[in-house]
Amino acid sequence: MTGHAGYAKSGEDIVCSAVSVLTLNTVNAIEQFTEIPFRVEADEKKGGFLKILFPLEGMADHDTQLLLKTLEMGLSAIETEYNQYLTLNYKEV
Repeated sequence: MTGHAGYAKSGEDIVCSAVSVLTLNTVNAIEQFTEIPFRVEADEKKGGFLKILFPLEGMADHDTQLLLKTLEMGLSAIETEYNQYLTLNYKEV
């Protein structure tokens, strides 16, 4: 995740806020409810940059996949409503 939505000024941007809440809640839920070791890289100075890194074997974990699919569902709903402010890009890595 990178960038700011630009829907409103900083501190009042509901799109940015919604994305942040969904993303941070997902990171916290994975940490709380799974045993998968993962690493988070975040830097507000890089325009709201956030990256979650999982070990390959962790990606097969059912609970982790469910939480990530829930995040995708929420972000997709925001994109549908505010598509000029949020774009989801999919990349096979």
